[in-house]
Amino acid sequence: MADRRTRHRAKQAERLRRIRIGVLAALGVFVLALGGAGLFYGIGADVGGEPAEGEHYREITPPEGTPRGLEVVEYFSYACVHCRNFDPLIADWSSTLPDGVRFRRAHVAFSPGIALLARAHVALEQEGALEDNHERIFRALHDRGRQFPTAESLADYVDGFSIDRERFLTAVRSPRVARIVAEDDQAFRDSTLVSVPSLTVAGKYVINMDIGRKQALEVVDRLVRKELESRSAPDTAMEAG
Repeated sequence: MADRRTRHRAKQAERLRRIRIGVLAALGVFVLALGGAGLFYGIGADVGGEPAEGEHYREITPPEGTPRGLEVVEYFSYACVHCRNFDPLIADWSSTLPDGVRFRRAHVAFSPGIALLARAHVALEQEGALEDNHERIFRALHDRGRQFPTAESLADYVDGFSIDRERFLTAVRSPRVARIVAEDDQAFRDSTLVSVPSLTVAGKYVINMDIGRKQALEVVDRLVRKELESRSAPDTAMEAG
């Protein structure tokens, strides 16, 4: 009986050892894959030549009501560390856009907590207080571990930075802000996007962010030029006629 128990315990120990090895091996593969993805996302591959549909971007049908103006949209979230890391780069890049091209950020609303941040982003923008608070919110969440579970907690944080507490609360709870967040969320879904940061151009091109951040912006630049040329072509033809 004692020998049988000993053998049974030995088999259990061996089974547990194999499970641990399997788990550690799987974890190691996952960590390597994650590290590789992070490296690729940060550095990316050279685009070279003209951007290729299916490799550098995909084309979608613009939903009804898409603005006629040429617009580049970054879908992002304050809760996303990749968005935070991307923000300085895209801020610098957006200042180089040609005349007639608009850049804007649209905050996603995946969940109630994220939707609150989305409403805060729109409210601050509507009230002219976004510039003084945009980077502060990123820093609070990612550098200081702050949490904003309620509109009141956000109001306390932004109070005194180009907006006061009560004005922020009024704006963040307004139907206008709720409508803008809902419209951006619908546009995000219509583009069949599932992650952030993501970029769209003219409501018809969705950029492949896996090629790297700088390369993604290079693709945006080329698609913007393509759109500007195609939109000016009819005017040129009329002048020639």
